[in-house]
Amino acid sequence: MMRALLLAALALPVLGAVRVQLHVVHLQPSAGQVNVREVFLLEGDGAGPGSLRFFVPRAGQASLRATSPREDGKPMDLTPQRVSREGEYVLSLPAQPGQTRIDLAYTTPLGDDATFAGQTFHPGVPVRLVTPSGIALEGEGVEALGQEGQATIYGVPGAHYLVHLREAEPGEEGPGLQQILPRAYDHLPWILAPVLVVLLAGFLRHYLKGA
Repeated sequence: MMRALLLAALALPVLGAVRVQLHVVHLQPSAGQVNVREVFLLEGDGAGPGSLRFFVPRAGQASLRATSPREDGKPMDLTPQRVSREGEYVLSLPAQPGQTRIDLAYTTPLGDDATFAGQTFHPGVPVRLVTPSGIALEGEGVEALGQEGQATIYGVPGAHYLVHLREAEPGEEGPGLQQILPRAYDHLPWILAPVLVVLLAGFLRHYLKGA
């Protein structure tokens, strides 16, 4: 019943006031688990409240933390509502024009097969997976897009993806970030720089410098 009510609320016109501009998923394996950091950049028109739908694997739901940076840079804790056990969440957002950044953090077991499964509810918004130096991803449709600093960037097709994490081979890299970012990112605000440069290990450093 609760899931039906939440999904019905998503259909209201007023909740169409928020648009996802950017979705980046940073995967950091450590001691048999993977620490996941997801960043959503949202654009609101201020006409009414909105919402963000996102997915968290079942094994990571107990450790989920959702935050948004305050004006002083400190994180403000948010309380998303779980819509289904499978991992669908809804985060209600106030009416606010301009950019809003939502940060998600959670940890899941890596397992013997060293895989991570994700999902997106935002057609047309490319998902970029980022791994630190020494870690590579592979899977059906997974494409290595390039390397920036110590980070490697991957693209995944469709709404669902399954990636296998493994040790990277020497020389596994591609073009620079400027050549792979979609045109929609040409005017992302400088406010992204402080956390993303640290969070994504240099993923946006070159791009933001030229923005």
